[in-house]
Amino acid sequence: MAEVGTRSRWRDTVIVGALALLLAAGLVYYGHRMTDEPTTAPDKSTPTPAPHAQAQLDSAPPTDPAAPAPPTGTCWDGRPTTALSLCGLPDGPRGLTWVFPSFAKDRPYCHRAEPKPESYPVVESFECFQRSLGQPVTITYDQIEDVDRVETWLLQRLGPQSMREVPGAHGGRCIFRDGRSRPARITGMYERFPYVVSVYAVSPQAAAHAWRQIVRQRPPQFVRGVPANAA
Repeated sequence: MAEVGTRSRWRDTVIVGALALLLAAGLVYYGHRMTDEPTTAPDKSTPTPAPHAQAQLDSAPPTDPAAPAPPTGTCWDGRPTTALSLCGLPDGPRGLTWVFPSFAKDRPYCHRAEPKPESYPVVESFECFQRSLGQPVTITYDQIEDVDRVETWLLQRLGPQSMREVPGAHGGRCIFRDGRSRPARITGMYERFPYVVSVYAVSPQAAAHAWRQIVRQRPPQFVRGVPANAA
């Protein structure tokens, strides 16, 4: 009976020792896991922008795809426009002062001209009286009805040899010179715009001097208006 009791105590001692070893191993394992893991979970939320970056975002103007395009030019009558092709043609006395800056300058010396049955039809016509090389000269500024009709009239009256073409935008311009008749005459017109200017003088020299020194015509590309970078 003593031998049986001794074996039971020895077996209990072995079991208790094995349990102790397992417990110790478990404590060591979980201790390492707890040491290796971070104390706080990583922040997966959207990062907050820096203060200066947030200020830039707050101050940026909203973009509206439906907003109208900003003006890129000015029409002859002062209206802003996104394209010069949207501007109407200059019209009336104000239109003539735009097309011919010399007319705008010399308006005090001008008066409305009476229609001439033997000449081409006009919408508006003004005569201005000046002097060139000590001689009186008359300058007329016309808004006409039909460009082709006026060019045909001038060719028939003055002859093809009197015509000189000046290249430029929208077909450019053409100039007719008549130094044989009296008064001597120089006429300029746009190829595609209904505006004509003529100089009449006693001598061809006075007419040519007045044409160079007095008459000013707006370039064809700016007849309807001017782009923003040229205004």
